[in-house]
Amino acid sequence: MSMPLKLAALAASMSVSFNLFAAPVEFQAIPEIMQKFETAELYVKKSVTLGRLPAESEIGADFPTYVSDGKGGYSLETNNVMTDGVVIASMPKPIVDDVYNQWLVPKETWVSSYGELPTSTTEFKPFKRIKTIKAIKIDAEMLKLMGSEDGTTAIIKVSWDDKGMKVYKDGFLADYEYGIAPHEMAENYELVKSDELVESDELAPK
Repeated sequence: MSMPLKLAALAASMSVSFNLFAAPVEFQAIPEIMQKFETAELYVKKSVTLGRLPAESEIGADFPTYVSDGKGGYSLETNNVMTDGVVIASMPKPIVDDVYNQWLVPKETWVSSYGELPTSTTEFKPFKRIKTIKAIKIDAEMLKLMGSEDGTTAIIKVSWDDKGMKVYKDGFLADYEYGIAPHEMAENYELVKSDELVESDELAPK
């Protein structure tokens, strides 16, 4: 391989490595974005969320969270470690085959969002969210403010994963350090009527 080609390959490799390890952005520190939450609409989850407690044998094990890749398959979103201080949350329907969108929620956050803790460590039970969220739609300007490199996605800082969380153009930012993909918003959330307003604060995917 000639020297120019070697240099080009090295530059491309460094660019890929930089993209893969770009630091997540704390959108709460961006005034232009936070101002939008002052007039943001309120939403409530219209679908139920399944929940169960972790079994003793699961404590300390890796726990992957998978999401739809938008192409009929799935991709890894985050990878966390199971503790006894969380609830395992799950969407009722699989992403594909037997792969479900499941994530970990701190117990105190679960109670504030769903009212009570699950009691089973083996069987998922349905829970209806009782609190609302403020959410703003992600546009090109917001992506730029969050350091997007492709114009369609950005990585936001979250407390449960040092690698951050990917958010998407036409998706939503919620007021509790969380992003909601476009298809997830359409399928699982609805606007809150003025006589149903309740404050919210859930802290983990999904």
